[in-house]
Amino acid sequence: MTKYTYKLKYMDEFNIVVLDFDEEKSLEFASMISDPLGSDIPWRFKDLKKDIENYLDLLRGNIPEYRHGGNASSVISYKDYTIIEDPFYDEEEDEIEPICKLETVEFVKIILIWAHETYKYKSERGVIAFEEANMVRKWIEQKMIEVKSIENEFVK
Repeated sequence: MTKYTYKLKYMDEFNIVVLDFDEEKSLEFASMISDPLGSDIPWRFKDLKKDIENYLDLLRGNIPEYRHGGNASSVISYKDYTIIEDPFYDEEEDEIEPICKLETVEFVKIILIWAHETYKYKSERGVIAFEEANMVRKWIEQKMIEVKSIENEFVK
């Protein structure tokens, strides 16, 4: 699904899924990729939907950039690439500014993979109703098809 290496980690005590990119060697600060994937996103499908629609508009060239952030990261996306920054970076204390830069299409795939796994996991644990999780997962699968279609347009 994505070209980057990750492991799925399930944190039962918090009912969350984490994508661990620690073994990915082709990107500097690859572990930062999972920072914007907060544990509360699946609780707000409308927010996930809005983010994905904005990312699709960005990939299609309909908007010039999309900014998204949270407690642990700041994300600035352009059509071709996404930058994930640490908002707590202090140039006086830290030797190197942690910045992860990856292709936006890959970042969108990662969000969709994470959301799909999260809904599956939470429905299996009874945290989210199976019907709701199934509906959202089908929506995610459709969005993944759209992302792959846009990606194929890039190749042409």
